[in-house]
Amino acid sequence: MAQTDYKALLATRMERDFSKWAGQGTIPEREVYRFLHTMKGTAGTIGMMELSEFCARELDVFSEHSTELLAVDSLEGFMSSFRNYFAADESASQQETELETPEIEASSEEALVLVIDSDAEFAAKLKETLEPKGIPVVIALDGQKGTELFYTLHPQMVLLDAKLPDADGFSLAERFAEAGRSRHLPLAILSEDDRIDHQIRAMEVGATDFLAKPLNMAYFLPYLANRLRSQEIVLRSTRIDELTGAGNRQAFDEFLLQMTNLAERTGKPFTLALLDLDHFKKINDDHGHSAGDEVLRSFSQFVLNLKRESDSFFRYGGEEFALVLPETKPQEAAALIDRLHKALSETEFAGIAPAPIRLTFSAGVSEYRLKQETIVNKADKALYQAKRNGRNQTMVYESEEHDLKRKLNIVIVDDDSLVRKLVAKQFSNWKAEDFDIQIEEYADGLALVDSDWYRPDENYMILLDGVMPKMDGLEVLSHVRSQYPHDNIVVSMLTSRNNESDIVLALKSGADDYIVKPFYAQEVVARVQRLTKRMFQ
Repeated sequence: MAQTDYKALLATRMERDFSKWAGQGTIPEREVYRFLHTMKGTAGTIGMMELSEFCARELDVFSEHSTELLAVDSLEGFMSSFRNYFAADESASQQETELETPEIEASSEEALVLVIDSDAEFAAKLKETLEPKGIPVVIALDGQKGTELFYTLHPQMVLLDAKLPDADGFSLAERFAEAGRSRHLPLAILSEDDRIDHQIRAMEVGATDFLAKPLNMAYFLPYLANRLRSQEIVLRSTRIDELTGAGNRQAFDEFLLQMTNLAERTGKPFTLALLDLDHFKKINDDHGHSAGDEVLRSFSQFVLNLKRESDSFFRYGGEEFALVLPETKPQEAAALIDRLHKALSETEFAGIAPAPIRLTFSAGVSEYRLKQETIVNKADKALYQAKRNGRNQTMVYESEEHDLKRKLNIVIVDDDSLVRKLVAKQFSNWKAEDFDIQIEEYADGLALVDSDWYRPDENYMILLDGVMPKMDGLEVLSHVRSQYPHDNIVVSMLTSRNNESDIVLALKSGADDYIVKPFYAQEVVARVQRLTKRMFQ
């Protein structure tokens, strides 16, 4: 649809609202506020920035919570201003071409910065500064949420305030520094109190830096680039995952390339097995992330001790591992892995939790057949099938006719039909090899809550407007977080407001992220790709 068509639709909807107001004679002030909120986000999204800025100014005049009734006659000048923006834009609109919607591939690995700070205004300022420069930022307002995001998103850098409402920042930094050592994680402690004893303590707990507030942004931006660049250089030179002792992801990628080149030259087969620890999140939840790290270390040593000398073992990501078996056919590999299953079933891991822990894992097996890029994908599909079948078993990839892909449901909840249309159209061009994407739209929060939208075996990204009729976005968020599990649902709030109180409410209510309107639909897709990546690791 051409951009001019979107503007025509917006103008039509505006006139429909104005006609409804005229028929009523009076209108609640909060309805005018909602109208402005919606218009601000939509106008900016389709490129009418002057109208969006006008709406932003007018939002300061009206109250969202007022019960006062306004005479429609008193809004004549207000409505006239809106019409003038469309009239002034009409000639320019006739020259505009259709919005481009290029095919979107899965996003590449980018530097994700985790900011853990109870000062939402400060955290939001960092987000607004870094994201236009291509560095995505995720915010946590307390230690508990920060810990969850640290272990699930695996950020490339952490900025951690020394004082948090529920945790000591220095103690948290010590835990993160230990867990992030294998990936040479840059970790900076922030504090308004820059006494030398605080700086010394930051170094003692393993932080890489101590930064005094307020930050000098002229220094901070090159500092951040320096730390991320240094981390990348170091990681390129390492091959061992320090936590588990297995080869790291880079070593796996390089070894897989060597094996495929060898297979093409000699015709000798090899098989890949992906191993995923069952119910690992429950271990973290029940016993803490330090226990989770010890489980990963113990499982890795278990496999390293029992694998054949010719086999190579790697940590693929999170609780998932890769085993490369040279000159081995898939059924033979499955038999070898079943021996691991049996040996693991007879093993107890003591000293990790109050009681000994027993582990199981699911495995997917695929044989190399002259296409490097598909062997991992097929092993992953077999692994997914093993988990769907009840876990603690091995599945061999057999035939594309029986492929069972994982599903990612993009759920767009917004009372603005134009926003839904723009975002849905952009997502329709996202092609992902590892999972199927389905787009669902809801005109308001109540429509989502009343629907049968949730299926336990699938994954969800919910884009949730903050201000809607019938049921406010925060109410919907609270319902989702209280009624459904967290590990397969990511929620990002869409809002035209970026003041501190809104951010605090959204993040404390369980939002994983927030996106301020107006936005480009392409940017929303890129952000969703990053946030949902952890569900498919």
